Formats: sequence, C-alpha cells, structure tokens
Amino acid sequence: MIRPLKLICLIAPLGILAAEPISYDREVRPILTTNCYQCHGPDGEARKGDLRLDMEAEAREVLKEMVPRITHKDPKERMPPIKSGKKLSTSEIATIRTWIEQGAKWEAHWSLKPLKRPALPKLPAPQKDWARNSIDLFIRAKQAQAGVAPSTEADNRTLIRRMTFDLTGLPPTPKEIAEFETAARKNRDKAISGLADRLLASPRYGERWGRHWLDVVKYADTCGYDKDKLRPNAWPYRDYVIRSFNEGKPYARFVQEQIAGDALFPGTADGILGLGFIAAGPWDFIGHVEVPESKIDGRVARHIDRDEMVSNTLNTFTSATIQCARCHDHKFDPFTQKHYYSLQSVFAAVDRAERPYGAQPGLAKKKSDLSQRITEL
Repeated sequence: MIRPLKLICLIAPLGILAAEPISYDREVRPILTTNCYQCHGPDGEARKGDLRLDMEAEAREVLKEMVPRITHKDPKERMPPIKSGKKLSTSEIATIRTWIEQGAKWEAHWSLKPLKRPALPKLPAPQKDWARNSIDLFIRAKQAQAGVAPSTEADNRTLIRRMTFDLTGLPPTPKEIAEFETAARKNRDKAISGLADRLLASPRYGERWGRHWLDVVKYADTCGYDKDKLRPNAWPYRDYVIRSFNEGKPYARFVQEQIAGDALFPGTADGILGLGFIAAGPWDFIGHVEVPESKIDGRVARHIDRDEMVSNTLNTFTSATIQCARCHDHKFDPFTQKHYYSLQSVFAAVDRAERPYGAQPGLAKKKSDLSQRITEL
C-alpha cells in the first residue's frame, strides 16, 4: 500500500517536470526534422500542401491544427501519413502538445543569441572553499552533479609545465622551473599569479594562441588549389593576428578591423592589415589569372571566391554554415538563398590583388585626406 506522504513525493516531481519549459531547439525541432520536414521543410520542390514548418512566421498560422492532425483517429488523416513510413511516438506527441500549450516559443540560432551572465552556483561550504574564482564554482557544481571529486592539486613542477605549454606551446626551461619552485615555496598564490602574467606577456603567447584564429579563418602562406602558389604578401595579416593577441586588443575592435578596417579606421596600419582576413581563404590562381573571366571556368572561379568570402565571414563570426544556402534554403540553420545572395552582394565589388606591405599610417592618412578633398572639389 502506498501511503499518502509517499504518493505526494512521487507526484511532486512530475508537477515540477511539467512546469519546465520545452526547448524548441533541443526537443521540438528534432521531432519535426525527422518526421515533418521531408514534406513541410526548406526544400521547396518537395514541399506538400504549401505548408512550411521550419519557419516560425509560416508555422504559427497552423499551430492550432497541429495536435488534432498528429492525433487524428483516422489513419488516413493522421500526420505523418502512413506512406511516409514515419510515426510519432506518444512522448513526441506529448512534447509537441506541451510546447504549444506553453506558447510555442521558437529560439534564435544558438550563435545569434546575446550572451547572458549566468548566476553563480550556490555550493555548500566544503565545495565553495575549493573554488578560487567564479569559474571554479561552475566546475565544482558540475563535478558535484556528476558525483565526482576534484583531482588532487598539481605539484609546482607539474603546474609550471602545464601553464607554460598551455600559454606558449613550449616547455619551461630548467632555470624557469627552479625559480618558480623557489617562489612557490614562499608564496604559492603569488608565484602562480606572477607566472601567468609573465607567460601572457611573452611574444610566444600570441604565436601559440593566434594559430587557433588563423586556423579558423583558413589562413595559409599559399593559395591552395592546383598550383598552390606562394602568397608573398600574406604574412602581414598573420603577424597582425599574433600582435593583436599579444596586445590584448578588444575583440570588438579585432572584428571591426577585419571586416571593414579601411572604412572604420582610415589612416591606421591595423585598419589595412586586418582586411587580410577577407582574402585569407583558398584562391583559385588558375581560374582567376590564367582563365579569362569571359569563359565559364573564369566566372565559376569568381563566384566560388565570393562564396569563400561570405562563408568565411559567417563561419568565423557567427558559427553558422551559411554556404549551404548557396544552392538551397538551409536545411537546419535559419538562412534562405535570399539571405545568402544578399550577403554575397556585399562582397561582389571586392577583388583580390597583391599589395606590397608598408606600415605607413601617416602616408595612408595623407592619401585619405587628399581623396576626401578631391571628392569635395
């Protein structure tokens, strides 16, 4: 026999669970993608009934009919249709029903959502005392949730090796190890702080971590494709990235310089050097130089180059695979062909050229002023 108190304890968690909001991205969209998008998704040619469920504006118009259709008693009227070979489970139907009852909230693409500062986890004294900063609080909370304990603290020799490898990619010298161990015996926290400051101030820091950014933007000293010709004037952008990391340049400024540095920061060296980002990806030397633009191969090469600029920009700064929309509306991310070609038109007037490097911001500023005067005259 189940006693009343036990029954309440069993029911209470169910009430709490029901109150939790259903996530469209994590719970609803996978169901629709698997069972509905084949006929009511982004593929215009395969779409049935002029009904699209992957776009909020169009899907909202039919939400009130969705549950009756997926629960219809007549198999011939129920969705998905029998001939599709798909069938919603009881739990999937419940998820969709609850989501609609909660207001059917769509979510923006994860990389387009504004960042929010989360509240710090509240931990009991022993766990809280382990944390030395706010990041540690989140780590310890997850460890406690998983039922695992923190590893034992690293000894001084191990610690300096880890920090030096992580921040510079190189091992510490025997002298650096000895000096750190001596300092740590006197005041370990101060020694760790001093080591971190020294490593972050090292030129090797930018070389180590700038590499990750250069990988993201597809930087190379050669063009790629068949001939893989050398790019003699690519290196200034590489050095610009390394220097930006070493200087601790604000991310917003770092982004602006790479997308429109010549317009936003005229007369500055970094305003020009940052633009190397737009030309960082692979470039078809044969298609651009050896094949006339009047021929189809030449036109294709130029189109692919614009695609590289668009995709590299969106891949880098929004973590979105916009290039899928070059041929069709994106199957997963919220981008249509119209979005894609609107973006490509931004880069339509951009062409690549060899530009010998000379960091003379004063001269660049003078040229900019003269051009402005000519325009005014």
